[in-house]
Amino acid sequence: MGACGGDTPAPAKPAATTAPAAPTVAAVATTAPAPTTPPRPTARANPVTIRFMSWRPNAMDRFEKKWKEWGDASKVVIEIERVPNATDRNTKIVAGFAADQAPDVTDSHSDVEYKYYESGFIMQLDQLMARDKISQDKGYAMTYAERWRSKTFALAYWVEPFGIYYNKTMFKKKGIADPWEKKDKPGEWTLEDMLDACRKATNRAEDEWGMDWGYGYHDIGPFIWSQGETHYDYETMKWQLENPASVTAHGWMLDWRMKNKWNIAGPEKTRMMEPWGQRALDNNGMTPFANGKVAVHYRSVNDWSRMWPVVKDQFEWDMLPMPSVNGKPGASWTAGHPVDAWSKTKNPDAVWDFLKFLIGDDFQAFLSQEQVLVPAKLDAQAKFFRAPAVQPTQHATVFSEVFKRPHGITWRHFKGGENSTVYGTEIAKIYDGSVPLSQGLKDLSARLQLDVDWGGGDPPFKGLRLPIRPG
Repeated sequence: MGACGGDTPAPAKPAATTAPAAPTVAAVATTAPAPTTPPRPTARANPVTIRFMSWRPNAMDRFEKKWKEWGDASKVVIEIERVPNATDRNTKIVAGFAADQAPDVTDSHSDVEYKYYESGFIMQLDQLMARDKISQDKGYAMTYAERWRSKTFALAYWVEPFGIYYNKTMFKKKGIADPWEKKDKPGEWTLEDMLDACRKATNRAEDEWGMDWGYGYHDIGPFIWSQGETHYDYETMKWQLENPASVTAHGWMLDWRMKNKWNIAGPEKTRMMEPWGQRALDNNGMTPFANGKVAVHYRSVNDWSRMWPVVKDQFEWDMLPMPSVNGKPGASWTAGHPVDAWSKTKNPDAVWDFLKFLIGDDFQAFLSQEQVLVPAKLDAQAKFFRAPAVQPTQHATVFSEVFKRPHGITWRHFKGGENSTVYGTEIAKIYDGSVPLSQGLKDLSARLQLDVDWGGGDPPFKGLRLPIRPG
């Protein structure tokens, strides 16, 4: 999913192999094997080699030593193939399927992965999990990209909840009440509280902004899910942007951009980010918020550690949960890329052992200790959210609270990426006032629905309802 924050980028090392030009999945689908279960493993007499492909170079650099320690003890050599981005990963992996040279293990990418599941390119894990009594149904935060048509193809080993960063120094300067300093229910706030903060913080003469909140379909989601509704329905696999909660939420966002002019997202953010190359994801945490110019910033947990070396002690900042809406608890969003494996790997036993290692106590504790990515295992998360010395009072645990409240996930099907692109293009016309709100959302729902594709049959996530309600 393109919106996912990922880890802090670093210069990519050369890839281990060079794949040929990639055909489409459809072109090679007929060669894909049916899912099979590797036989029960036996002790390895000699080391075997498996290849892991990822577009997260910084994480791979930090994982490499830990993986080698496990590999040395397990007689598995792990070769890491670094690619610069998800697009290159998808091109290379399809080429690998066609040439019978795909990576053994990879971080999945839900914009395309379901076609690979459907075509048999990815190892189905249910029989292995049952044999080894492994389940992620309890005790793990899930991305809900792990399963397709009630079958398990991937395992969650890290997750990416979203929350709100706020500039405590700006709050104090502008006379805005700090929710964490309330005597009654500290840390809780309402949508009205947040909007009052945005109003007071905005001073365009000083280039100060109330909020930085993106315009993607997942960015609007919290304001819809917090009303108890959703704008895309997994039960029917249909867009429903025209429902009342969606129209209301999009109307709010329209006002915050065009009427109130609180939200820097858009041309003003492009202007401010130009010296740093536009995107925080590519520029080590440099955002308008990290530059001290934004009061409220909705973003991934992965921005947290990115911003430490940027903000340092220039101002005090903290995190807050999504505000409540009309008395209902605030609902956020979570993302992530579960790990999966090639169905034709020549070393299925080693691959399965490695997958188990990634979700097991040792590596999950490593993720938490190193604060690389949020471990999926819930009881391993506490140490991850410890505050840095430079900002010792931060409440990063609000990100772990995402899974204890109603929350949303990415819209997933064969053409989820196309849906995201079209939504972004068309919603801009509503937000700039060139298309009327209600009719524009109705028309956009119909347009997006044309691309919804899961290969027919029953909806692949039948029974999944948004917002997801814990327990």
